[in-house]
Amino acid sequence: MPLIENKSFSSIIKHDELDCLHINHPDFFAEICLQGAQLTQFKHRLQGDFLWLSPTVQYKQGQSLRGGVPICWPWFGILDKNPSSVTDCVNGPQGSHGFARNQCWELSNITETQDSVMIELTLKHSQQSLAVWPFKFELTCRFTFSEKLTIELITQNLDEKVFTISQALHTYFPVDDISTVSIHGADSHKYVDALDDWQIKHQQQAIQFNQEVDRIYLGNIEYKFKSEHECFELNSNSHSSVVWNPWINKSKTLSQFPDDAYQSMLCIENANVLDDVITVKPNQTHTLSMTLIKR
Repeated sequence: MPLIENKSFSSIIKHDELDCLHINHPDFFAEICLQGAQLTQFKHRLQGDFLWLSPTVQYKQGQSLRGGVPICWPWFGILDKNPSSVTDCVNGPQGSHGFARNQCWELSNITETQDSVMIELTLKHSQQSLAVWPFKFELTCRFTFSEKLTIELITQNLDEKVFTISQALHTYFPVDDISTVSIHGADSHKYVDALDDWQIKHQQQAIQFNQEVDRIYLGNIEYKFKSEHECFELNSNSHSSVVWNPWINKSKTLSQFPDDAYQSMLCIENANVLDDVITVKPNQTHTLSMTLIKR
């Protein structure tokens, strides 16, 4: 792979069935699977792990890994739960979270400095994608690693037709003990409770966990959350986000997920879902971005 040659910090390794990009910088380590452009690990030398990765994760072709930051695109979640502007673009019944997370992306750019590393991976339309979603596109995911983590998911419409997408950066976070976590920032925001017949409710105080949580929060939210030894700040340009923890019963049904793993993780997914879906005109682009800081 020519872009890797003569790089100081970046290399390609094989994990079971998947090719992965390893970034061994003096200040941090990161791993990105070329399948799905999925960031699985980012560990800063001083600040520790930014992401949670399942201890039973499997590096298999055709399936997303449990943990890190899976990319959901060009639809999020169960297809039928999306607005008609999204579902009408898709041919036939399809699985959850779109097709981008199971495709092999191309490494398109690497920039290394003494303080940071920037990686770009690109996915383009193919005969396979056109059969499912009949639009020409170029999708780029740009990762910038430094003392913080920034991810930009850039959708470019190369077609002659307008298309509409829902999407998410499905980020898994490590926590010491889920029962001690308090998430701030969503106070006074509305949310859709996916576990209670999709009712709209109001968040009155910090988000805490004593049962399964699956909520779509509405509006642009700057999240701050902490447990005993972990403290994060998460910012995004999106106007919807998902907070999720499977709790006890659902954990027993999830793949690549130990029964007690719900105690040490949570997900906050920067997204464009429900009324926040994105319409992209021909020759235009849209960028979904997030920045994660650990204190």
